[in-house]
Amino acid sequence: MEANRVHKGLIVECQQGVGTILVVDREAQMVLLAKQGSEEQLALGFDEIEENPQLHGGCHQYY
Repeated sequence: MEANRVHKGLIVECQQGVGTILVVDREAQMVLLAKQGSEEQLALGFDEIEENPQLHGGCHQYY
């Protein structure tokens, strides 16, 4: 994922499932992700996450 699109609170997909970004480390190009549906947290690189606009709640527009 492009670094300029990564921010705290963003809901993203990764190989391990879906989660919300808790912390962004731009220097290391890593994020700390809270996996949805569990207490698990994952440290992942920007290249391991993907934004999916359909995951964002509160939006009444389909993509």
